[in-house]
Amino acid sequence: MPSDHIARHDSTRTLAGRVAVVGAALASIVLGAASCGSRTGLFVGEPDMSDSSTQIQPDAPIDAAPDVVPCVPGEFGFDLATAQLMFVLDRSGSMAFSLTSPTLPDPGEPSRWEALHDGLAEAIRPLDQQLAMGAKFYPEALSEDDLASTALACLTDNGVGIAPARGNAESILDVFFTTEPRGGTPTAEAIRLAAQYLADRRTVARTIVVATDGAPNCNGDLDGARCVCTAAGGDCRRSEYSCLDDTRTIDVIHQIAEVQKIPVFVIGLGSTERPEFLRVLDDMAVAGGRARPTVPRHYNVQSPVELRSALQTISDSIARCTYLTPSTPNDPNAIDVEINGVSIPRDTNHKNGWDWVDQAYGSLAFFGDACDRAQAATSKVNGRVSCEKD
Repeated sequence: MPSDHIARHDSTRTLAGRVAVVGAALASIVLGAASCGSRTGLFVGEPDMSDSSTQIQPDAPIDAAPDVVPCVPGEFGFDLATAQLMFVLDRSGSMAFSLTSPTLPDPGEPSRWEALHDGLAEAIRPLDQQLAMGAKFYPEALSEDDLASTALACLTDNGVGIAPARGNAESILDVFFTTEPRGGTPTAEAIRLAAQYLADRRTVARTIVVATDGAPNCNGDLDGARCVCTAAGGDCRRSEYSCLDDTRTIDVIHQIAEVQKIPVFVIGLGSTERPEFLRVLDDMAVAGGRARPTVPRHYNVQSPVELRSALQTISDSIARCTYLTPSTPNDPNAIDVEINGVSIPRDTNHKNGWDWVDQAYGSLAFFGDACDRAQAATSKVNGRVSCEKD
């Protein structure tokens, strides 16, 4: 058992009413995938990899890689970007808890796992054919027996469970019925692998959305006698895997946003009485380059309504506020961006204005009121580019 934290979170894993009924109906599909002996997380909608005729090459691009955009002086109209969105979704044991307290939900109250499903369903179904969506759930789907092993309870396999594609909404949502929340919270590794997958398959606009209910852990290199402990009682001397894995997680996200140019949104699910955990989620959001403009910097949700609102806001910003310019300046500031003829300032703090997502590929995004204005049906987005002389 990796920690008291994990053991406490896995005292019972029976999902309520609706989830149990649908899960039973799909049980044969999950068992069929598991019988192949693979631990790669085959979910509903994935091909049967036992059939060589349906195998997908791991390095096959999803979309053709765009060329680096040259600098050409002049005035240009901007096109709405085709987006690829990867959800990185917490499936640790505490996701079976209530949104309002670290205990199992009362009868009729949704668990965090169920609330995440319902919020996603409302947010992503309308965008099913607009966004290429995929998902990596973490840790991997576990049985009760797996929890006796630290390695399995913190397992995060290479690759992703559901590769990004249009029409994937139901495949993502089905996972909530075919698996249950168990195990630790290997957030850093899950995000790293999701970003690696996207980086190897470059599309025009790539985004990661992390939804987690707690503090990252599962880092066996930390000192259990010195670390901040995520386990109940705050004692990690017997289980370093319950140490708060804050530094590594924040560094991984910063690397993804700054070097790989993949913005990361962070959603925090449920209440916590430990302010150090909330600070980690805020720092993760800031490192990802898509923090909220006010405190809390991450999307902190305490109810299904707040979750649906947060997901809708994020989905809109990805699907409707990211644009492409056919000419990108050598100087990142040598471009005047307009919406309906009104100049929009560049805002590197992402509160109200525009900023580059990936300058080399001509990708930029709007934030705050500028995002709202860009979404209007009659909006015309354009810009004037200046180029440095030789």
